[in-house]
Amino acid sequence: MDQITTAIYENGVLRPAVSLDLPEHSEVEITIHTHGDSLDDKVGRALEVAGLSTPRKIRRSPISDERRAELARIFSSKTPLGDYIREDRDAR
Repeated sequence: MDQITTAIYENGVLRPAVSLDLPEHSEVEITIHTHGDSLDDKVGRALEVAGLSTPRKIRRSPISDERRAELARIFSSKTPLGDYIREDRDAR
């Protein structure tokens, strides 16, 4: 069953504007149509769909050194991974 609805994208998640009539864990196919695209964007997408152009790569800004250090501190452990593996093997 095809449905068309509007959704809001926030924090990496698409949130439908209305409740969807779908069973839990349904797999769906999503086509994105954003409002207010420039003419260049629309023409570029039309060429991609027609197979006349390759998709443009999205450039993401690299993570800053400060943020990288903060994440390393948050997700790092004082105990080396190998110690955990040996401990797990010895317990078996």
